[in-house]
Amino acid sequence: MTGARPLWLVFAGLLLLSMVLTRFQVVPPTALRSFTAPASQVGIVVADNLRRAVTTVTQQRDLRAEVTRLQQQNDVLRQRNELLTREASRLKQLDIITRTQAPNAVGIAQVIAVDPSPLLSRLTLNRGTRDGVRVRMPVTVPGGLVGQITGVSARQATVVSLVDPESTVGVTLQGGGGGRGLAHGVPPDRLRAEFSRGVPIKAGDVLVTSSLGGVYPVGVRVGKVEKVLPLGPNDVNRSVIVKPAVDLGVVEDVTILEGL
Repeated sequence: MTGARPLWLVFAGLLLLSMVLTRFQVVPPTALRSFTAPASQVGIVVADNLRRAVTTVTQQRDLRAEVTRLQQQNDVLRQRNELLTREASRLKQLDIITRTQAPNAVGIAQVIAVDPSPLLSRLTLNRGTRDGVRVRMPVTVPGGLVGQITGVSARQATVVSLVDPESTVGVTLQGGGGGRGLAHGVPPDRLRAEFSRGVPIKAGDVLVTSSLGGVYPVGVRVGKVEKVLPLGPNDVNRSVIVKPAVDLGVVEDVTILEGL
């Protein structure tokens, strides 16, 4: 009984200490809680905004990559469409020429160079002997005659156009008006045609190729009479200035015909 007393004293002391500690437990004041609450809320908001910002940046990066890919794909499709459109235009040109000018077309060629000299009018084509091109082959477009092949290599050909000073083409009035003449190139962009005095030719008349010279198919449009020159007392022939039917400055594709 005497030995148990110290245990009761220890238990009573611990109980008293527990009560004291519970009574005087430190509780954060309301003002302190009110002060720290906004700070905690701000931290949450900042963290959420950072998360959203990171997500937005990632999404924008992915969108930019997708836009770049689509732009590249669009460029490829546009190039293919341009090639198909041009090829369709070439086939249409070939069809028109074979129906209206000559059925013996060799094929379509692209103009890849123009002689820079103001005294000459010559074109370089991207077709040559490997494509069946030969010297003296006529060159034309749906609008009218361009000229003829005067030089050829394996991969290229040179065309002397109608307005070149070395060009000569037999012409006649369109519609069977009678009279055959000979037209020569007059740089930079005209022809001069000679007819006999009795040919009733006037400004506005359309000239087409004739059988004279034996190079070009008959009936291909050459140009329109722009001016009839006055006759001199000793002139045997009547001279006219002709505006060519084809503007060489805008020609991109031409059709090469078999020589006669």
